[in-house]
Amino acid sequence: MEYIEFANRMIQDLKREFNEVRLDEKERIYIGSEFTNASLPLRTMYKEYKILGYQKNLQKYIKIISEILNTYKFRLNLNNTFPFIKSKDFGTNINHNFVKEDLFCDLSLFYVVDLGEVFRFVVYDDLQNADIDFEVLKTESMKNLNKITNILCKLDDMHHLYCLRFNSDFGATLFLTKHIQHQIRKKIGTDILFCMPSCTRFICTAYDEHMLNTNLYILHQLIDEDEDINKISKNIYRRDAQGGYSIVN
Repeated sequence: MEYIEFANRMIQDLKREFNEVRLDEKERIYIGSEFTNASLPLRTMYKEYKILGYQKNLQKYIKIISEILNTYKFRLNLNNTFPFIKSKDFGTNINHNFVKEDLFCDLSLFYVVDLGEVFRFVVYDDLQNADIDFEVLKTESMKNLNKITNILCKLDDMHHLYCLRFNSDFGATLFLTKHIQHQIRKKIGTDILFCMPSCTRFICTAYDEHMLNTNLYILHQLIDEDEDINKISKNIYRRDAQGGYSIVN
């Protein structure tokens, strides 16, 4: 097999194994992944092919490339995973298989890894690569979330609306914690009206038929005024005393 034929065949076969494969200007095969890349000298690969034969040489380099890419591959750390509330249609326009489950109404519960400056949404490949079961991810993530505390306080002196005192990227998701649920029952009751306009904001009040129109008007204003770009929903929700959820707009 001549060099050009070898190069073309090797590139095509490697493309069956890896997402990004191309020949660069220096006659090196570039293999890229989401996290790192590898670059291998094609002339050296051609010399080894003449000694080993094509298939043995191909399998040898597939192994070498895989080891390089996997060295820097993301590994799921359950110490830094958290549930994260987003709309059900979040991520549907991109090709990512996010780990998620239905929460209520038009909302879903996703899972994220806190990397400090950014969040990384957990995908099913992460679970497979780390050999972690979904239920384990779910349990450990809720444990981590329950370690975050906040205080439910009145929005102002005029209205019986409550919000979180401290800003947090998990603000809306803290609704799920035992700590916030206890405060809701103590300060508001079991039948509540609430909104989650963005990831950082959670606002709630008691569900009261006599005050419903007024509370809806105020909540809609607060939703429209929210400046956080990480939106969740413009809807207003009710959780009744039996734990049922509905949209009340």
